[in-house]
Amino acid sequence: MKKCLVVCLALFMALAFLPLGAQAAKLSEDTLAKKKEGWYPTGLPLVNFSSDDGFGYGVRGYVYYNGSKDDPYFDSTPYFMQLYAQFFATTGGVYYHELNLDMPYFMGTKFRILSAAVLNKDKNANFFGLGADNAKRNFYDNTDKEYSKYSDFQEDFLDLPGNEKWHKYSISKPKFYFYLFRDITEGLKLMLGAEFKKIEISPWDNKEFDNHVQNETLLTKWNNEKGVPGFDGGWTNFGRIGIGYDTRDFEPDPKKGYYAEYCFEVATEVLGSEYDFTKHNVQLMYFLTPFNPLTFGLRAGYTTSANEIPFYEMDYFGFALNRRQGLGGNRTLLGYKKSRFVGKTMTVANADARFQFWEIAGGGQRFVFKLIGFFDTGNVYDEAANPFDSPRWGDYHHSYGGGLAIAWNLSTIVHFLYGMSEEDSAISIDFNYKF
Repeated sequence: MKKCLVVCLALFMALAFLPLGAQAAKLSEDTLAKKKEGWYPTGLPLVNFSSDDGFGYGVRGYVYYNGSKDDPYFDSTPYFMQLYAQFFATTGGVYYHELNLDMPYFMGTKFRILSAAVLNKDKNANFFGLGADNAKRNFYDNTDKEYSKYSDFQEDFLDLPGNEKWHKYSISKPKFYFYLFRDITEGLKLMLGAEFKKIEISPWDNKEFDNHVQNETLLTKWNNEKGVPGFDGGWTNFGRIGIGYDTRDFEPDPKKGYYAEYCFEVATEVLGSEYDFTKHNVQLMYFLTPFNPLTFGLRAGYTTSANEIPFYEMDYFGFALNRRQGLGGNRTLLGYKKSRFVGKTMTVANADARFQFWEIAGGGQRFVFKLIGFFDTGNVYDEAANPFDSPRWGDYHHSYGGGLAIAWNLSTIVHFLYGMSEEDSAISIDFNYKF
């Protein structure tokens, strides 16, 4: 592990101080003409609902700094600084409070800083089991009876006293992360960073709930019978190094171009981690506008991990800019429960159609409205090579749906989406697109 960190750091230092390459990719003329100068705030109340988390409520406020048209890179970046503070909680017991700072072309250089401090707790996180064989199964209860629909699973099993928390557990994970990006050439970007978090796991077994005692949960049952890595929580710290190539015309809301990246994560005692593991992550995105106002977006992702990775890290795609939880939920498979399918190796693919039908401006504000249609798919494997030498196409899990996206002053994206799958459905009201 120590050798991995030394090699990664040496690679970053070698590339970071190469002579500057070509100029960064430019914003389109239309986007540049609408881009504001100087400082400006945006923000919205946060409202959502899901069967996982209940009703969500909170607020996120943004402060942007765009500089002036005379600044270097004004025509190459959506902003020079984005700072947001968020308070968010749900009736289902999720808390996610965050202070996030993003500074592209920091102080006129080709470095980008992305950092955040997060207070996160989920009192009702999902655990449906681990591995490829488990991902082929329907929902199942403590007698191994299976249910193809979540509504049947809820009515026939979860609603019975003592079973409500069968697939639930509580997790607390306050964290801090810091990433440093550097443009090497016009599209080539390098990232080095680290994430630090102290995990506390608390199963619901034998705890009083709604005036009766909760029975043994699936997480405890799995740990007793098969062992679940990370069941006891603890410090989970890891370093990250990534490389990507980006030709997108406007990162928050692209209309053309592609983005390809690879990110390597390594947890080691050198960083104070109680776990040693590695994780490889690949993401490919492509955007095409055959004619205005219609844009198509495509994304493919892959992740694989080695050694004793905790189960709560296993279900993340460690993409360089944004780590995404999956498979299941509004960033991977909308229409399935969060963490519905989890394994050491996972794949995901998404396709979006974004149709702009209205744009209004006034009072220094601009709003663009888009209809969205999407299709998601993904699968779980036990070995890194399985998606390629044994893809099991028939085992892929699909979801589809649509909704509305609103772009506020170009960079702040809000979506309202409804997704469906063969076993469930979900609503997502949140910031940004899935990808």
